[in-house]
Amino acid sequence: MTILRVVLAVAWMTILLVGVHAVNSMGLAPGGKVFFEDFAHPWRAQYNADFSIHLLLMAAWITYRERNLAVGLPLGALAVLLGGTYSLAYIFVATFRAGGNVETLLLGKKKA
Repeated sequence: MTILRVVLAVAWMTILLVGVHAVNSMGLAPGGKVFFEDFAHPWRAQYNADFSIHLLLMAAWITYRERNLAVGLPLGALAVLLGGTYSLAYIFVATFRAGGNVETLLLGKKKA
């Protein structure tokens, strides 16, 4: 579990630094415009579709593993809205809440 936590922390810091650089360089406004305009380019469309499906899958997993749907839905929505910045932090915290149990990490306490 320690290796997973280190990988999650490094990945989170990388995404955070790239995001801060993007916001400092261009602001927040162009982000959505660039994302949707990129669907006109075949490879960028493939990347963005892959990324979007990943976000939806992550949101579904987070919603599923939470004990309460009223908690799971907003947490899942944050995964879609904030991407890896949120999802990696969520998984990092979940590794501690699971107490090292992989089944609990994947399924949540109510399912494991």
